[in-house]
Amino acid sequence: NNKNIIDMNYYVKNIGKNSLGDIVVEGVLNDEAKKTFKGTIDFKKNSSLSTGKENENCIILSNKVINRSLPMLLCHEENVTGSHGVSSGKINEEKLFYLMSRSFSKKEAERIIINANFNKIIDKLPIDELKEEINAIINKKI
Repeated sequence: NNKNIIDMNYYVKNIGKNSLGDIVVEGVLNDEAKKTFKGTIDFKKNSSLSTGKENENCIILSNKVINRSLPMLLCHEENVTGSHGVSSGKINEEKLFYLMSRSFSKKEAERIIINANFNKIIDKLPIDELKEEINAIINKKI
């Protein structure tokens, strides 16, 4: 939010046979924030039968944000499976309408949708206190 800038560079190197590399990024941009995400899945020699996936989802809450996404797959081996995808845009109007028709305000509905996206990742964390701390930070920002 505000005029914050974040620059992320994730690199996953698949080096062994049957290895798995997975990058999952969820985010929300507001105000005049700027974000650059660079993600690389690199299949090295001798990594046959390996899988690499890269997915990023970014919700845009302001027309003034700058969102850059640069996914990349590198391959030095045959017989691997690699995929990448990027999704960015405003909150789905149908989801927003559905929640607002259930007596949630627009702000509450946005918060529910944003939290649902983050919870896909947060729920995988092994420490409950960490989950609570991250959720508190997210709710303070939105």
